Amino acid sequence: MMKYFFTGVILTVVILISFIGYRQNVMNIATLPFDDEQNGLKEQIIIHFSHVVAENTPKGLAATKFAELVKEKTNGRVIVQVYPNGILYNDENELEALQNNDIQMIAPTFSKMTTYLPSWQVLDLPFIIETDEQLQQVLTGPLKDQLLDQLDTLNIKGLHFWSNGFKQIAANDSPIIQLSDFQNLRIRVMDSDMIHRQFSLLGATPITTTFGDVFYEIENKSIQAQENTLSNLYSKGFHQYEKHITLSNHGIMGYAIMMNETFWNSLDPDIQQHITDALEEMSDWQFETSTKMNEASLQELAQTEGVAIHSLTAAEKHIWKGALTQIYDTYKHEINDSYYQLLIEQVKLSN
Repeated sequence: MMKYFFTGVILTVVILISFIGYRQNVMNIATLPFDDEQNGLKEQIIIHFSHVVAENTPKGLAATKFAELVKEKTNGRVIVQVYPNGILYNDENELEALQNNDIQMIAPTFSKMTTYLPSWQVLDLPFIIETDEQLQQVLTGPLKDQLLDQLDTLNIKGLHFWSNGFKQIAANDSPIIQLSDFQNLRIRVMDSDMIHRQFSLLGATPITTTFGDVFYEIENKSIQAQENTLSNLYSKGFHQYEKHITLSNHGIMGYAIMMNETFWNSLDPDIQQHITDALEEMSDWQFETSTKMNEASLQELAQTEGVAIHSLTAAEKHIWKGALTQIYDTYKHEINDSYYQLLIEQVKLSN
């Protein structure tokens, strides 16, 4: 009897479930109404864009502008999610994350790429680019295209160059003006052999740290100075400790906009075109924004109590250049003479 009882209970439950499913239309998924919004979300493409600087910097603002343009051009089909300030990856591990497709876009400095592509050190050569016009010519000309093409060997799609203007010298205790001021100075530089050689020739001790660790190293006096752009010095608050800023314009800082190549190749050609169009459309805007931000940062720093701004005279700059003469021969003879000649040609074109 118990056997029949349990059998009856099970049949009753099955009948109830079937009836409820019929009333709620659970068993007939095909007849559910079509949800355009949900379907669109399934097709939406998310690009994770990681960078290491603040949002109120040339790179930070450009990343935001790029995200807006891509969303607009693709009618919301492609969303670029920007992660600033190294909240996902720092400048030591972001390239590996890109190659693994853990993120799809990064914008490292040119110098960060020289470990993998030594020819990129051409953009670290000092005192060759001297004006904004020359800088813009170099960053938009054929040298840019040839350097970006080299990224193919790293499973990376090179897309564009962004500018952050010229680098200056910021120091803790006293201004850096004479060559003697460099002697045994512990100065933070980016991980570029060409930059290390430059400051070694000047008499300093170059030290490489991640960008995120710079403030800590300054605060704890592990480094005594650094080279950086005015917008970075101001936005990161480095001037709280490095109160002597020398306007040397000795080198440039820029960023290579790059995407994981496998991810890039997975995109429809029309999406690829929208991305490249967005970068081209904002190119002049980005350069002008960078220039204005560095000018504004200089004004803010000059008005900040305790901060001293020093400008190199033509004679002082000539002495710096003289100490660095051999750096050009090193690049031409040991790395890539054709890129050096192309750089010189691009600079002359803007004169």
